[in-house]
Formats: sequence, structure tokens, C-alpha cells
Amino acid sequence: MSVITLKMILALGTLGFVMAFAYVNMRQTERLLRDSRARREREKLAAAAAVPAE
Repeated sequence: MSVITLKMILALGTLGFVMAFAYVNMRQTERLLRDSRARREREKLAAAAAVPAE
């Protein structure tokens, strides 16, 4: 194999790794945001239920 071929394989492998890592990171961030929003909503509802009616 020539040096150019090896460099191309290395470059494509690196790009593939970066894309896969970015995808996993994006999904993890979405999950954390979803969980955080759900927790805030539960806390908001619990606080509203704890306020005595006048």
C-alpha cells in the first residue's frame, strides 16, 4: 500500500471516530436535558400542591 492510501484510511477513520463521538455526546445531552426538564416540572407541581389554599 502506498503512503497516500494509508493516510487516506487514517483520515477517514479519524473522521468516523469524531462523528460517532459527536453523535453519542449529542444523544447524551438530549437525555440529560429531558431528565432535567422532567425533574423541574415535578418540582414545580409539588411546590404548587404544597401551597395552602386561601
